[in-house]
Amino acid sequence: MTGVGRTIDRRAFLAGVVGTAAGSAGCLGQLQASVDRDTPEQVSLSIMTVPADEDRAPVQIARHLAENLARGGIDATVQPVTTEQLLRDVLINHDFELYVGQYPGFFDPDYLYGLVHSRFAEEQGWQNPFGYANVSEVDGLLERQRQANDRETVLEELQAVLLEEAPFSVIVYPEEPRAIREDRYSGWRHRSLEQPLGYLSLDAHEAARREGDREADTLYMGITDRRITRNRNPFAVEFRHRGIIMGLMYDSLGRHLNGSIVPWLARDWEWNDGPRTTIRLRLREGLQWHDGEALTATDVAFTYRFLLDTTMSDENPVIPTPRFRSRSSLVESVEVIGDREVEFSLVDCREEVGLRALTVPLVPAHVWRERTDVTSITGVEGSNVTEALVWDNPEPVGSGPLQYADAIVDERLELTRFDDHFLRDELPDDTALEEFAGGPPYEWIRFLYSPSQANLVELLQAGRLDASAASLTATEVPRAERASNVSVRVERTNAHYHVGFNNRNAPLSNPRFRAAVARLVDREYLRTEIFEGFATPSLSPLGLRTTAGDEWQSNHSNGFAGRSGTGTVDETTAHELFREAGYMYNENDELVARQ
Repeated sequence: MTGVGRTIDRRAFLAGVVGTAAGSAGCLGQLQASVDRDTPEQVSLSIMTVPADEDRAPVQIARHLAENLARGGIDATVQPVTTEQLLRDVLINHDFELYVGQYPGFFDPDYLYGLVHSRFAEEQGWQNPFGYANVSEVDGLLERQRQANDRETVLEELQAVLLEEAPFSVIVYPEEPRAIREDRYSGWRHRSLEQPLGYLSLDAHEAARREGDREADTLYMGITDRRITRNRNPFAVEFRHRGIIMGLMYDSLGRHLNGSIVPWLARDWEWNDGPRTTIRLRLREGLQWHDGEALTATDVAFTYRFLLDTTMSDENPVIPTPRFRSRSSLVESVEVIGDREVEFSLVDCREEVGLRALTVPLVPAHVWRERTDVTSITGVEGSNVTEALVWDNPEPVGSGPLQYADAIVDERLELTRFDDHFLRDELPDDTALEEFAGGPPYEWIRFLYSPSQANLVELLQAGRLDASAASLTATEVPRAERASNVSVRVERTNAHYHVGFNNRNAPLSNPRFRAAVARLVDREYLRTEIFEGFATPSLSPLGLRTTAGDEWQSNHSNGFAGRSGTGTVDETTAHELFREAGYMYNENDELVARQ
């Protein structure tokens, strides 16, 4: 506490000086400024999150963290904003201190390359929104895991460093309950509704099919996120979460299926792991965009260049898309061989990693080439924005099995089956896609928006919805289970809730401070009290695939500093965390500054 003593002595000394110099207003102002500079202020932190009516979990996590930060002598406030504003401030403007949010999910650990590699620290989107940089250690591990035969070992080493430095802190992997009816469609449990393929593998009951009956040939889904009724731009990160609905309208060259990536718009591909890592692929015959234009290799090459720079120019500034950059960063060049054949030159990587590059949505050159001008928009800082990134894309032109039909803002989105999609043809050689042959088993799909999950359950019970596309909160699960003709399916997900830190500014630029904050989160308490058991606590950014996923208990060196399950940490323990991080307290037990 010697630092506090020095401050008091200086105040007394300055007070005496002021007493002898009362006649000089200029000197008084200078002396007051000196006092202000030398008096350390209490550390304050703002935790940004979405309000409870959009997702109750993040704001409750934020309040829990704020309470324990207060026990550590920090002035912590919770700042609820809309989902759109949260994503815009965090992912685009980088204007935040801490936030509690949910990562959209991942299929491969290489997602961490985009999330924490220093090359993306100033880019927009889920590309390193934390501004984190560890060039000598983390960047090297991220590169190695793309190439190494002992990839799991490298990933464990990477995870250990991230736990120590805490650019972000994983909290839980939620289990997502969804309410469904099976009187008109079956197959709900065959594939996850977290993926577009979950909507394509359903079966329509014969009794529900009535020729010419629009209502009988429509799949009705309930949503609680209205953003898709307002914006259908596949690159607009503030409007997109997991992109499931967009994945029905926009196809990719390959899709994740049964634990691997299989050809989709691509007919087949050949992998060359020689001196130059390449993938040569052929497109299926007769592919079309929803507007009837042919989909060719030129569109493929355009898409990948567009992801790199939406200005499509050889001049500065370079403005990449704020989505899919981790995957597109695997591609060094794309060469058009013919109308249906392209060759990708990739960075040095394993096949399982390199194939991720083929899972981005393709967009038509004749639509997006007109959206390359630099522009500006209210709420987005800076001038490095193109029309492509702020366009609402009200009537999207994709190539997916479903195409846009109609939308009413804050009410509904309607898609219709694209009968010229390749799934509608015979697929004699595509045994991997056999279950999807014939395309969607419905003519229309209507996503109905309601801000109330209770209302969605009521609509399900009344037979006006077939399923909830949105995950239900734990409080709504019993209501759904009691509803007649309604069942609840629970799915595990890699879309983790986490606390994100803005590493660009003090005190969050200090990894020891971030690690101390991360240790104030009681994951077991959150699992039981907030998620009511529908979540798996974890420290691991690699999902539930590693042993570290089970090491969230309080005895873990990066785990909760208090007694697991209580939700609280005592002041003495909290203060010791920040003292060990190099900070001190004033006479009011307020955390004030580094020593």
